[in-house]
Amino acid sequence: MALVGTLLFCTSCGSILDRHAPDHLLMKCTLCSTLNKNLWPASHKTTSAVDAFPSRLLDKRSNVQVLTAEDRDTWATTQKMCPKCENPELKYRDFQTRGADEGSTIFYKCPACGFGFKEDN
Repeated sequence: MALVGTLLFCTSCGSILDRHAPDHLLMKCTLCSTLNKNLWPASHKTTSAVDAFPSRLLDKRSNVQVLTAEDRDTWATTQKMCPKCENPELKYRDFQTRGADEGSTIFYKCPACGFGFKEDN
């Protein structure tokens, strides 16, 4: 019997042997009735190199991730004028900096000049 990958072949006629009795020491060929030594492996393990299958999903699982400036900018935009340079658009975030029964604090920053200020609601 010859073992190729996970297939077993009869040493006499070359037909594929059935793996219906993996516990036995000898396997009988259904075509020529030759008894063949059972060489089935108990388990089969396949390994691949880490970089064998590159993908965007695998890159996201990496310990080191590269963030762009757009990824880091989580500030929302509003149509409010900057008091310093009169830019018609400001970036803002709101935080609950005081008690839960009080309003939130809104932080603004101007994308044009960098000026920042806060407003308590």
